[in-house]
Amino acid sequence: MTDFGGLMRFTINGSPLRIKAKVEVEPVNARYTIENNQDGSFCRYIQPEGPTFDVEFIDSADGVTATSVNWDGILAGGPYNIALVEETTGRLHTWANAQFLGRPHLDRLKGVVTGITGQCPVGGYLQTSA
Repeated sequence: MTDFGGLMRFTINGSPLRIKAKVEVEPVNARYTIENNQDGSFCRYIQPEGPTFDVEFIDSADGVTATSVNWDGILAGGPYNIALVEETTGRLHTWANAQFLGRPHLDRLKGVVTGITGQCPVGGYLQTSA
């Protein structure tokens, strides 16, 4: 049986950003779609697209207080070298020269931030054993 989940650490250029629960990774370097022809056959289209990730962050600048992270600065900045370490499984995910996209949604009741996606250039994602 394969283990998933457990403790995960997330860093941007070596600095930690705390994550909450959701971590989804799209590891491929392209988007694949099809178009159906009149005769019932189909053509597959390949569009190069950098790998992405979606993470729920904790909106605390220091991990203790309710002082919000500077999300405007993070989204306007970059590119970043990002690492996600899965302590339980020993997996290491890295995204080189990544940028953040989207609009942050701050749930001030729970201290959770959603609505942000990260993306790196094609070939910039690597998954290894830590």
